[in-house]
Amino acid sequence: MGEDAEGGIRHVDVSDDLAAAMVRDQHPDLGDLDIGRRYLFEDHVTIRLGDNLCLYLPTVPGPGEAMESSAEWLDLVIEEWSFPAGVPVRMGKPCCGYPFKWEIANWIAGSNAAVLPLSREAAAPLGQALRQVHTSAPEWAPLASEAGTPLPRFRKTWHELTAKLRDSVGPLGSQIDPSVLVPRWEKAVDAVVDIPSRWVHGNLDPRYVVSDQGGFAGIGSWWTFGSGDPAADLAAAFLLIPRQAESLLLETYGQISRATWDRVSGYWLLRALRYATSSNPFLWRLGWARLEELIRLGDIE
Repeated sequence: MGEDAEGGIRHVDVSDDLAAAMVRDQHPDLGDLDIGRRYLFEDHVTIRLGDNLCLYLPTVPGPGEAMESSAEWLDLVIEEWSFPAGVPVRMGKPCCGYPFKWEIANWIAGSNAAVLPLSREAAAPLGQALRQVHTSAPEWAPLASEAGTPLPRFRKTWHELTAKLRDSVGPLGSQIDPSVLVPRWEKAVDAVVDIPSRWVHGNLDPRYVVSDQGGFAGIGSWWTFGSGDPAADLAAAFLLIPRQAESLLLETYGQISRATWDRVSGYWLLRALRYATSSNPFLWRLGWARLEELIRLGDIE
């Protein structure tokens, strides 16, 4: 267990033996299920539990509290969803020397969309799924971390990401001058928020979207669920599908206003920049491919 300079927990390693012990300790009826393959992320590890479940185990402070909060709100809406969702079915508390809250969730069979990208045919069912998610949220609902933050507040993040991109080299040795993206970004920042907050996934990372040979198979990792601007989810979704399939997604999602489209562009740029400057090779290639495509097609204003 890593600690920071002040003695706080910085990072936790979770072995298979520890994961099994935690399940036996708090969910003994599931204790005989096999501990399976693991998937390591920046802030948590996902571990298969039997055939139909998985463990979401935070490795840093923060996600555990979000898991507990989002689980309570998800219970209010998931019955209206018709798409496969890897939502929590059990919660766990710190035990066996592990310091964070954790969850057991439904497992969705398939590959993640970072490894096996979504095809054109995935656009319509993905749009339908987001339409089901993006319903009205009460005023007192918790804010999603990114989707609940207005674009103007990301100016510092924008400057940091564009500085990193300026010093980066793409998969084929290419480079991008971030200044060409500024007009599109400024237009997005100036766009009004013309719709009330709605429920949003909050982080449609390609690794949380499930692909079945390119088809849309579901969405997992829901602890970022909260109230926010649906433009953030739509931006992430457009990064997941071929550009020519955007209209197919909107056919099932429904048309959006010009202002919302502009905000989508802003969140899209932020996410594409994060991917293009990521240490994850799948996200890195995706980010560069999307940014180079945007510039090549001249769609930067």
